[in-house]
Amino acid sequence: MTADTIEAEAEALRLALVDELTASGALRSPQWRHAFLTAPRHHFTPTFFRYGRAGLERYSPASPGWLSAIYQDEALTTQLTTGIPTSSSSQPSLIARMLEALDVEDGMRVLEIGTGTGYSAALLSYRLGARNVVTVDVDPSLVAAAVTRLAELGLEPDVYVGDGAAGHSGGGPFDRIMATCSVRSIPLAWQEQLTPGGRILVTLSTGLHGYALAELGADGCGRILPIEASFMPMRSHADPAFVTLQALAGPSVMAGTTEHPGIGNGERFVLGLSLPEVVAFGLPDGKIPGTYLSHRSDGSWAHALADGRLSQGGPQRLWDQLEAAREAWRAEGAPRPDSFQVNVDRKLQRVHTPDDRLSYELPEFVWQWSARPDE
Repeated sequence: MTADTIEAEAEALRLALVDELTASGALRSPQWRHAFLTAPRHHFTPTFFRYGRAGLERYSPASPGWLSAIYQDEALTTQLTTGIPTSSSSQPSLIARMLEALDVEDGMRVLEIGTGTGYSAALLSYRLGARNVVTVDVDPSLVAAAVTRLAELGLEPDVYVGDGAAGHSGGGPFDRIMATCSVRSIPLAWQEQLTPGGRILVTLSTGLHGYALAELGADGCGRILPIEASFMPMRSHADPAFVTLQALAGPSVMAGTTEHPGIGNGERFVLGLSLPEVVAFGLPDGKIPGTYLSHRSDGSWAHALADGRLSQGGPQRLWDQLEAAREAWRAEGAPRPDSFQVNVDRKLQRVHTPDDRLSYELPEFVWQWSARPDE
C-alpha cells in the first residue's frame, strides 16, 4: 500500500469515526469535530498492542487491519514496560467527551498532563493553536517521539519532560488543566496554576480500580461528571505491585464464606474511597475467579472467591471492612459516582454527597513509581 493510498484510506476511516462520535453525542461542537477530522491518529500510533488469542499482540503498518484498528473507538496500548502496559492512546470517544467538557474558548491556554503519543496535544493545538498548549509527561522517550510527530504536522506546542503532579509553573497560569492519567488525589500545584475561573478535569482512581471523572475550579470546589473514564495512573500515584504486597502479607487468621464475593463495577469507585490504603487484584484459585485485597503497608489481606469461599489474614479484616462500606453505601440508596461533589484545599480533600451523609477523604500519600519492581 502506497503512502497516498494509506492517507486516502485513513481520511475515510477518520470521517467514519468522527461521524460515529457525533452520532453518539461524544462530539457536539463544530470546532472539536474539525480538530478530530484534522488530527491523523495513525500518525501518532505507528505501532501499538491489542489483545488477541495470544494476549497482547503487536500491530505495525505491515500488520493486517492496522489502519482500521486505529480508527476504531477503542484505546490502544502503545508502550509496554517489562510486559506491563505503561502508556496508551486513549479511547477517542472518551477524549472527545473530555475535550467538550473542558468548555474552552478561543485564546485559552491549556495544560495537558500526560503527553503520551501526542495525539491529544494535536487535537488541542488544532482547536486552540499550538502556542496555547503545554503538555507534560514523565517519560523522556514518549516526549521525544511526540515532539517529532507533532513537528511533522507543523505543530509546535510546548512539550516538557517532568512529573505531571508539579504541573508546569513556567507556562502558566492556565485556563484549563486536563489530565490523561488518573490520580488518587488532586496535586495542589494544579490548582495554584489555574487562572481565576479556571477548571481542572482529571480522573480520580481508587485501589479497587474504580474511576470517576472529576471537574473542579480554582476555588477547589467541583463535582464528579456523568462521563465514564479510566486511565493508567500517574506513575507517582500507581499502586504497588502484587509481589511487593504479597511479601508483606500476614498469616491467615480466619476463613469462612461470603455472600458478596465480587465487587461490581459501579461500586469500585465509591467503596475504594472508603478503603484508601487497600489495593485489589484479580487472583483466582485454580480456575475459580477471585478478588484479593491487600493493605499497602500493614500486611492485612483478604481473598474472596466466586464460589463464596473467603480467607483473611493480618491485623485487619479487609473483606469485613469492604462489606461494611458496601452496606453504608446501600443504606444511602447506593448513589452513583456522579452524585458526589469534590472539595480540595491544602488541609483536606473530600469526595462527598451533597448532604454529607457519605463523605470520604482522599489519601495524602502517593507511591513513588521509581521504586516499583515492575518498572
